[in-house]
Amino acid sequence: MKKNLFILAAGFIAVTSLMVTSCTKEGPQGTAGTNASATCQQCHNFADTIVAKIFQYDASKHATGSTAFEGTNKSCAPCHSSQGFEEVVTTNADTTTFGIENAAPINCRTCHKIHNTYTASDWALKTTAAFNPRYDKTVSIDLAAAGGTSNLCARCHQARKASPWLSNPTSTTDSVRLTSNRWGPHHGPQGLMLAGKGAFEVGASPFLSSNHRDVASCSSCHSAYAQGNLVGGHTLHMNSSETGDNVGTATSGCKKCHPTITSFDYNGRQTEIEGKYSELRLKLAIANVLDTNSMLLKGVSSGSPKYFKQKQLAVYWNFCLVDADRSMGVHNFAYTRDMLDAGIAYMNSLGK
Repeated sequence: MKKNLFILAAGFIAVTSLMVTSCTKEGPQGTAGTNASATCQQCHNFADTIVAKIFQYDASKHATGSTAFEGTNKSCAPCHSSQGFEEVVTTNADTTTFGIENAAPINCRTCHKIHNTYTASDWALKTTAAFNPRYDKTVSIDLAAAGGTSNLCARCHQARKASPWLSNPTSTTDSVRLTSNRWGPHHGPQGLMLAGKGAFEVGASPFLSSNHRDVASCSSCHSAYAQGNLVGGHTLHMNSSETGDNVGTATSGCKKCHPTITSFDYNGRQTEIEGKYSELRLKLAIANVLDTNSMLLKGVSSGSPKYFKQKQLAVYWNFCLVDADRSMGVHNFAYTRDMLDAGIAYMNSLGK
């Protein structure tokens, strides 16, 4: 009986399959889809141009920096981790919602729209929009040259707002109590310096600004003609200790406007700024404001608070901007000169 049932069931399945097969009709063939390999190969072709960029970037400070661990802190994550930067570009906040677990260093995905469309347009920058800097949300930064590409760089290369903040930076009587020698603008304020923003204007006249921000971009100089992985391109380096033909100082990006330039000390401008910088540095040290060994505030700690006049701290803040900018006037000669001159004038008025 069981055998007969099995044969019956098998026959039923066979007949049903035959009926379904005979009743099914193929429709017209659809349009051929895009070859996935061809799409990916627009970027993943490993051509020499891609290899060269990887080679250059691997030698950059962004790639070799060791500060990705700061990404676990939500205040530091926006600039010290790739995920943090991507988050704040979207939210326009100064911090991430949380610290970043498994923080990734700055990489291709940080700046470029990698794997958005899976086409060559993914090499476009994440943002070129103007933004409001951390130190003052009423200020707008828009480095519009070259389509605003420098706005991407400046979102990280800006000062952070110090606490306590100066409410009356020109006051020579009001004092501020500090408990940390790290009070100041932090590092990397090049975007602000290029824009001519971020300094406390403590001089007799408003600070002037050079026109680099209107005619040049970060990439037009730092990513100019690449020389291997030494300078230019995705190294972003402007100097190399190597010597030889065309190696050393990468002035190729400057020649469009300064065709006779041979060094960054164009018309002695860097020498002039270095002299003023050294003079103010010495005056701040004599006044027991600056510790020249650490380049931080002198004699301040949580266990040993110290009072400073607001204008004194404003001058120190401006000095720190010049120090951390590290271009010695190249980014914005007029602004840098006026900041230092105002600081020197104030210290001279104190007899320092």
